[in-house]
This record gives sequence, structure tokens and C-alpha cells, in this order.
Amino acid sequence: MYAYVLDDLTVHYSGDFTGDPATGTLGLEILPTTLADAAAGPRDRIDEAAARHHPDTGPARTVEPLAAAARPGDAVHEPFAGGHTLRRSETAAGLRVRRHEPSAASSITTTDAAPITTITITTELATGDGLALVHRLSHRAGDPFVRVRTSAVNEGTEPVVLDLLTSFTLTGLTPFAAGDAPGRLVVHRIRSAWSAEARLVSESVEQLGLERPYVNIGTVAERFGVTGTMPSAGWMPFLAIEDTAIGVLWGVQLAAGGPWQLELVRSRDALAIGGGPADHDFGHWRHTLAPGETYDAPEAVLTAVHGDLDALCARLTAAQAGHPRPALEPELPIQFNEYATTWGNPTHERVLGLADRLQGSGVRYFTIDCGWFSDPGTNWGRSHGDWEPSTVRFPGGLAATARALRTRGFVPGLWWEPETAGELSKAYADPDLHLPQHVAARHFLDLRRPEVAGLLLDRMTALLRDGDFGYLKIDYNANLTGPDGTTVRQLTDASRRFIQDLSARLPDLVIENCSGGGHRIDPAYAGITAVSSGSDAFEAREAPVIAANLHRVLLPRQSLVWVTLRAEDPEPALISKLAAGFLGRMCLSGDPDRLDEEQWRVVRRALALYEEAAPLIADGTSLQGGTRPPHAMRNPTGWQSVLRLSPDRRQALAVLHTFDAPGDSATVALPAGAWTASATLTPSGTPLTIAGPRLRWHHPAPWSGAVALLSRAG
Repeated sequence: MYAYVLDDLTVHYSGDFTGDPATGTLGLEILPTTLADAAAGPRDRIDEAAARHHPDTGPARTVEPLAAAARPGDAVHEPFAGGHTLRRSETAAGLRVRRHEPSAASSITTTDAAPITTITITTELATGDGLALVHRLSHRAGDPFVRVRTSAVNEGTEPVVLDLLTSFTLTGLTPFAAGDAPGRLVVHRIRSAWSAEARLVSESVEQLGLERPYVNIGTVAERFGVTGTMPSAGWMPFLAIEDTAIGVLWGVQLAAGGPWQLELVRSRDALAIGGGPADHDFGHWRHTLAPGETYDAPEAVLTAVHGDLDALCARLTAAQAGHPRPALEPELPIQFNEYATTWGNPTHERVLGLADRLQGSGVRYFTIDCGWFSDPGTNWGRSHGDWEPSTVRFPGGLAATARALRTRGFVPGLWWEPETAGELSKAYADPDLHLPQHVAARHFLDLRRPEVAGLLLDRMTALLRDGDFGYLKIDYNANLTGPDGTTVRQLTDASRRFIQDLSARLPDLVIENCSGGGHRIDPAYAGITAVSSGSDAFEAREAPVIAANLHRVLLPRQSLVWVTLRAEDPEPALISKLAAGFLGRMCLSGDPDRLDEEQWRVVRRALALYEEAAPLIADGTSLQGGTRPPHAMRNPTGWQSVLRLSPDRRQALAVLHTFDAPGDSATVALPAGAWTASATLTPSGTPLTIAGPRLRWHHPAPWSGAVALLSRAG
């Protein structure tokens, strides 16, 4: 066994590797360092009566290798694995350790901090017939996670075809039980759908049918993921395993970028998890490696924690903290987007009328959403693709409207769906630009081709520069699942390259990643854009639930939350909407110019409080509480709270929401100490008070909200 202590994580490479490459294999285990010595030794054999009467098939626990691959036509030596996992392929079984070596600790000098020590542990596996896998685990001092990436290399003289390549595998769950740990392992996954993003689903291993067979025959497996171009359409690329008996969780976020899969695999006592690109069985992916070629699987972020799910998620999302943030971004400026005002019918007059109302409110970005290219009466979702601004909507030109926003003190923003063309556009009819698949009145541009991507980049760059736009909302409103998984992954890779190329041309442009709301919430996209649309729940009553759930997979400073203001909103509903905005980046919409003076006073007060709270939203950890049933979204009951703590735990932002039947009060536990509220936002007659380490909201009405900015003395 090789062991490495990486701050508060201990990494074990365990298995039967004895130095002989012909027989060695390695599995990867991660434990909280404080509990590394508490791991239980595995039992040697199954001691149940039925097993004693069955021919012996080896030890009760084996190691799942840290990387796996499969090729077409591989023999499968296990009778029940077919259709469930490709990990039992002949190629995977033939991989042997060729090299295992940690790098000497090295230092990376950053522009704003002292040198940071990093270490990379490289393990090479080979089949002996030209295929090698290179598994790299890296850690930077101070990080609460490790990054893992696996590459396939064709070292032979003939092409190698892959049907499976894993990004990572974590074995030995749970190491704190000698046997098969009945009743103590819980699997946490996150479902996602349009305007129902990030729904937590927690199930026991037993509920998922992942109990071990009574003897050492066969593998049980659960494989899930996404096969289209929207990497969060169905599931988020996230998985956590909780050992409820000892209070330890293991988790992974996969920087999927495109089609992906995660797997839970069990053949003996211990559970293993792994994942990477969607394989040939699941996602119709197949990749041919030419001699000398390397293929990189998506990066996986792994961690373990002695704590709860909130603590685990905070560690995983910390890996996204290095995303690009242009110079105008540190304060998380509030924006207004006119989509839920005009519903795809912006005009010069309406835009500037709204801007006049918003002047001096604290709003910095003003985004013109879809429809700017289509004349009135034309369906914008079927006519996009040529990107010629409508001279009917903007008689003086779109750039003139953008410049008028600048003179009023706003940074102008613009919506674009660059990767598709609607069926009424000229681009749709040009077969040289796109794939033939038709989905939701759209064709998909073939951005793999430099000439197609170059033309679009030139058009976008020219128009954005002409209007001096500082914000771009990139939308993507259809999910392509064909013609095959290889093409789909190539298209999503090209999509991210396109965004990176656009950023290189316009380095000060703030880019929002949107895909019908949150269908591209994924570390691969969050790593190249400053903002991610959390949801299209423009004014749905479940919007606060979605915004809170998203804290598990996305940094709040990147998560855009719609706050759609309506003149008919009573005070509790208005404050509920505004409070939801404190769960991420606040994006106003709706009808601010139709609010009465009392409503506008509430809005102005909330925006001023948001500016005070922005540092906590930008940098902190989230603790979730309340009585809302965890799976309820469309029709929630009870109440929820999100407590956002500063890194030094001396300041906090509390955001509370009620739903049906909230009860007489809502109480939030605070860290020990003497807390005071420097500012609050609540509906009339429902005060917030602090008594000891408790924040209490008194007599909240159903479907309401409250916000408190807190500080701790001493």
C-alpha cells in the first residue's frame, strides 16, 4: 500500500501490487486524515452458512482498479455483468501497473499570493499490447479536494478503439466496516430538469439493489448519467456516498462537459464508484486512438469529509473557485434582464423606459434578451441564426440602444444562442453550416469545423464591439442526442472551445452560461464562464427551493437567480422573490416601472442590502436547514433556511423562505457566540430576533421570505 497525507485527506493506493508489473493492480481510497487510523481491516472470507456450503470463490473483499477501459469485442468472463457495466471487460482485467510515482513537491507562483505547493501522483497501467492508461491525482496545498484525470495512450503501431475510458474510480467503500456494512450506506444523487434543477435524491444501497450477492459470484451495478449535449438534463454530474454509522461522506463532481456516466459497482463486500465519458453501452461513444495519440477523460474532483452533506458539497464546489472573473466582477453586480418583461419582444423605447426607472437603484448590467433579431410577429425561437438586429425594434440600430444604456450608467448585455439556427433563418437552410438533425425547430451548427466557428466568432465579436456590450448571455435551448455519442462529445468539446476563443477575443466580456436555465450547470462550463443560469424559474413559487439546492453543485457567486417583480405582488410575495436573489447572483426582471412607491421602496432596500451581503455570497460556506421535505419542489410545505458563513465564521447571511403550512416560527441555529443583526428584510409584523445562538423568525406568513445580515462579537 502507498499512503499520502494531503492536508486533511489521506490517499491510499491499495491492492495486490508487489512490484511485479505482470500481476499488480491498484485501487484508490480516500479518507479524512483524522479518521485514517479508524479504518477496519476487511474480513477474509464470508462466514454465512450458505457461503460455507458453496465452492470457495476467494476473499470477501477485492480492490476495484483505479482505472478501466474496454474495447469492442472484449471477452467478458463474468456471466451477469453484460448490459450493466463495461468494467468487467477483458481489457480492464488485463491492465497491470507499470509505474507508480509521486512528483517531487513543486511550487506554483501566483500573482496575488505566496507560492503554492502542489503534488501529482502518477500511476501508469498497461495491457502489454500497446494500450496504456495514465492516471494522475493532483493536490494543491490547502485545497480540500483532489483532482483526478485519466488519459489513454496508444503506444502501439495499430489503431486502438475504445468503448470505455474511466476518469476515476474510488474503491473500498466503506473502509470503516469489516463486512458489507448493511443498513449504513446512503447514496446521494442530484436530479435535474427544466425549472426543477438540483433535486436531491438520497437512497440506501439496499434501495438501489446494491447489496452484495450471498456468495462471491456476479457484480451488481447502477449506471446513470446524460447522453446528450446538455450535461445536466436529467442528472447533475455528482455522486456522494455516506457512511451513516461513522458520519463520513465521499463525493465526486465530474467536469463532464458533454455525455457522461457515473457508476456504483459491487461484487463483494465493498462498494466502488467511478465514472467518465458515457461509454458505448450507455452513450454510444466509441473513440479510435491513432498510433501515438492520447485521449483525456474529463477531470473528476474527489473528496471525503467527517461531517454532513453540506460540508462535502462545500469542499467539492471549492474546486470551482478559480473561474475567470473580469475586473468589473468582484462586487457581484446586480443585473436586470428584460425577458420576463417583454417575453422576447424588446424595443428601443421599452428598454430605455425600464432603464430610466432603474437608474440609481444599484443595478449595473442591463441585458437585452432574445428577440432583438426578429421583427414583431415573428417567433424568435424559429428565426434566430442570422443575427441581424431588427430595424423595426431598434430603428437607430442595436448599438445605439446599447450606447444609450451606457450613458445611463449601465453595462449593456445581450442574449445569444450561437450554437443553433432556427428553421426560419437563412443559416438553417445552409447545409454547409450544420448537422442535419432537427430538434425543437433548430439545426445545430457544426462548430467542430474551423470555418463555421470562425464565421460565427467574427459576427459575434463585431456586433458586441460595435455596441460596447460588456455582458453576454449564451443560451442553448435544445438537447442533441445523436447521431452518435462520439459526435455529441465532439460537439460539446467544440462548444467550450468556442466560448474560450470568444473570451480570448473579448477578455473583459462577462459571459453567462445558460441552457434553457440550468441544463449546462457543470464544472466544465463553470470553469470558463463567470455566471451560470441557475434556472428558468422566472417567477415560479419553487424558485427559492431551486436556488438553495444549487448551492450543492455551484458556487452562489456564479448562480444567477431570477427575481421577477410584478405590480400585483403583495409584500410577502415581493420579499420572497427578493430574498431568493440573495441565494446567488440577483437578476431582476418583470415590471419595475409598474410598481407603486411602497413596493419600489422595498425593492430599493433589498438591493442596498444585497450590496452589503455580496462578499458573503461571493465567499463563504452554506448550511441548509428547515422543515421542508427534501424532495418537495413544486408543492413544498414548511420552511427552509440557508445560512451563509464567512470563512472566519464571524459574519453570516441568513435567507429564509416559507411555503404551505410553515408553522408559528422558523429557527436557525448559529455558531456559538454573541450574534447581532446589522440589517434585516422581512414583511411587516414578522420580525427576526436573536436569542443565544438562535435566529428566530416570528409568525411568518405562507409563501414569504426574510433576510438577515449577522455579525459575531469577540
